[in-house]
Amino acid sequence: MDIQSIELGMLFLILFTAPVAYAVMGKSRRKKASLKNIKEKAATHQINLKEIDLFSNAFIGIDEEHAQLVYGHLESLDKKIHILNLKNYSVELLEKRKKDKSIERIALVFKSPKETHQFDLYLEEEDTETSAVEQLELAQKWQAKLS
Repeated sequence: MDIQSIELGMLFLILFTAPVAYAVMGKSRRKKASLKNIKEKAATHQINLKEIDLFSNAFIGIDEEHAQLVYGHLESLDKKIHILNLKNYSVELLEKRKKDKSIERIALVFKSPKETHQFDLYLEEEDTETSAVEQLELAQKWQAKLS
């Protein structure tokens, strides 16, 4: 084989894989930055989050030591996060389906004798980039963890 063919092949390999690698690394950096921001925001409320999950543009985390749950949306992280004392709330999974059995909405519903909070994890009309099945699995994980 000619050396030039090998060099040309390597050049094309680098040209086609570099953008993919850059995108993957960028997504990883954004996720780490988001997790850091969430932990810092929770720390301002004296909450030490041990476990955090990101759902497309939403997040949920728990401080098991103090039985505190933190959730919210990444775009409004600087303005508002929701903090619930888990001792006062029960958790239910809300899963709405259409007639064709496709998932329309997934939410965790936090109920206390006085109030109810709903945390939407998936809305079909808004979440075009996320898989409903993946969101359902994460919601089931958190519902089991909090029940």
